[in-house]
Amino acid sequence: MVTASAAAVVTLTAQTPGPIAPTVLVAGARILDAAEGVYSPPAHVLIDGDRIVSVSPGQPASLPGGTRTIDGKGLTLVAGLVDAHAQVSPTEDLDADYFALMSLAHGVTTVRGINVRTTWAIAHRRRVESGRSRGPRLFTSGRGIDQAARPDLWLFDAPSVAAAAEEAKRQAAAGVDWVAGYSHVTPAMYRAMVAAVEGTTTRVAARPGAASLSELAAAGVHSIETLDFPLAGAEPRSAVPSRESRWPSLAPREASSLARALMNANVTLVPLLATNLLQAYPEEVAADPDLAKLPERRRQDLLSAAKALRWQEIAARRRDWRARGAFLERFAHAGGLVAAGSGFEETGHPVPGAGIHDELAALVRAGLTPAEAIRAATINGALLLGASDRIGAIRPGMAADLILVEGNPLASVGDLAKMTHVIRAGEVLDPKELVQRAVRTTRQ
Repeated sequence: MVTASAAAVVTLTAQTPGPIAPTVLVAGARILDAAEGVYSPPAHVLIDGDRIVSVSPGQPASLPGGTRTIDGKGLTLVAGLVDAHAQVSPTEDLDADYFALMSLAHGVTTVRGINVRTTWAIAHRRRVESGRSRGPRLFTSGRGIDQAARPDLWLFDAPSVAAAAEEAKRQAAAGVDWVAGYSHVTPAMYRAMVAAVEGTTTRVAARPGAASLSELAAAGVHSIETLDFPLAGAEPRSAVPSRESRWPSLAPREASSLARALMNANVTLVPLLATNLLQAYPEEVAADPDLAKLPERRRQDLLSAAKALRWQEIAARRRDWRARGAFLERFAHAGGLVAAGSGFEETGHPVPGAGIHDELAALVRAGLTPAEAIRAATINGALLLGASDRIGAIRPGMAADLILVEGNPLASVGDLAKMTHVIRAGEVLDPKELVQRAVRTTRQ
């Protein structure tokens, strides 16, 4: 077992370079156009190395010797999924390899890691980029920044505005893609963090708490993780923020004003709706078949947590969940940017990799269309990461990150999980084999 400290030096998937991808032809699959929410006619997609070189109605006139042909007839080709809030670094019982393999097994070819030890994050991203690790493409933050930070969460303790700005500046200089703020960071601290990374490629992710959603929009952050604490003045500013939600009592006028503020600020919401299912719909979590992919202790802890909830707590959480969903539906239908993230570290559920599909189902349950949900995990994820010129769509010149699925995802978003093949940087992978490899890395 690789411990958290040892994983800073080596991971299982980093020991040998990945194979050079041969030329691959995906023949006859219809293409899901996430931008328009429609299917394009069946096509032949030619992949050379790690790039898509052509998308044509018929087979190319000539193919290099050794080309691998995948029969896509009756299948749908979708751009690889983006998990905008994923666990990537090891825990006491789960290796980094587990998270990488589970992501790939469920069609996630790009991840954004939040709250990662800065030196480990940079080193691991380089391993992925060089091909020494076969995980998803990695965009990462450094250590999360908070006030009165809990050391067991690896957070950096910033006691002042100046300290928060200095740490943000230091992380940007180290080369992280994101600086992540947590729930005790005030609006003034967020403004200073945004100013500290100005002129760099580093962006700021924020978590509501001491700063509400409305204040985070005004502070200029680039993404907001969770939908906690919608409005200023409703939550405490010093101690641990109250978990009492204002969503059920939020007036329509207030919700509309908040949606406009977020859209005007061009903020991307990463709502992490599926992470709230344990409290709101514990019976569904207890019946989740993907729990079998977790170590036994984690599985039993989740089942115990689901069983321990009282009906009064569940009823309150369900009202909160439905109110958040109603706001998100309004926000998305008005053109607001929503990205899909799984957020495993929140409660230990949803299960890594599989969690992106739980989040897509939660988005549809909230009122988004399947097309809007799929856009959240493809195009919007790519936009959030500043990588829409490389990932999130299927066209010549784009990265060869693709999934082949059965069924009709635009009618039933759950069909997106019915994968026959995962292609990451041109390498064709078997989803079932990846799950088996991931489970073998766990300490059962």
